[in-house]
Amino acid sequence: MERLREWLEGYRSFEPFPHPLNPDIIVTGLIPEKASVFGSAMAPFKLVFRTDTGGEYTIIFKCGDDPRQDQLVIQLISLMDSLLKKVKFDLSLTPYGVLAMSCNEGMVEFIPSVPLSKVLATYGRNIQTFLRQYHADDTGPFGIERETLDIFIKSLAGYCVITYILGIGDRHNDNLMLRSEGHLFHIDFGFILGADPKIFPPPFKLTYQMVEAMGGETSEEYEQFKSYCCSCFIILRKNANLILNLFSLMVDGDIPGIADLGGEKSILKVQEKFMLDLTDEQAIKEFQDLMKSAVENMWAPLFDKGHDIVQKFK
Repeated sequence: MERLREWLEGYRSFEPFPHPLNPDIIVTGLIPEKASVFGSAMAPFKLVFRTDTGGEYTIIFKCGDDPRQDQLVIQLISLMDSLLKKVKFDLSLTPYGVLAMSCNEGMVEFIPSVPLSKVLATYGRNIQTFLRQYHADDTGPFGIERETLDIFIKSLAGYCVITYILGIGDRHNDNLMLRSEGHLFHIDFGFILGADPKIFPPPFKLTYQMVEAMGGETSEEYEQFKSYCCSCFIILRKNANLILNLFSLMVDGDIPGIADLGGEKSILKVQEKFMLDLTDEQAIKEFQDLMKSAVENMWAPLFDKGHDIVQKFK
């Protein structure tokens, strides 16, 4: 970190230019003392730029991983977010910016948030306690502001459906992020289209702690969550052709998760998730069964615990 900050001193100021990750933002220099190095395998950099308005713009610079797959997934999440909002169904998603600069370098927009693993470790494995710390309300459900809990429930529902459709794997509590306002979102999309390093993975990440944060399986909030999931699935299902057509444009892009399967197979992987051979009612019933299997998956908590143990020794 010291070497990084020393090197960045030479870029404390420079000629203003639009930041490539977000051209609406004009940057005028870096703030070396706020730079840091993350502890993950590829040791990505956190870089803080000074803007022409006197503000700050923070990114993560990654080297060693192929960022094109992450960029594709985020573009698809952004598309689905737009399709939902088009029918006035906002699920408080967080489609952050990703820019691939080469096959092994890229920038990622930094969103202030906390890994779910840290939330659980710090707050007694209780997500409600985390939300109460920032948005307590004695009149709200579980002592939490209604809007904050609604944001959590909506964003959880949206990402459950989207990660299911795209077959995003290797979901653990270090690549699920939680913001103080209640937004939950996913990062690091190294495994897509059903690929997963774990055996018997659930259809999407829905843990006991997440259900408890909504008051348990018998609560009104959990019923609302299931309703959001089903509505989201049906809306995206009605737009399946658009999503599949745009996805098909990327099959020749040499993106690892797609190239490993082959173009036609990768499209079929996404297509089968929409259950287009079923009626809406049948598809909702199937998706409700998937939610139940996700919560009851006996392997998921074991893998989460194993992942936590491995991280402690790193």
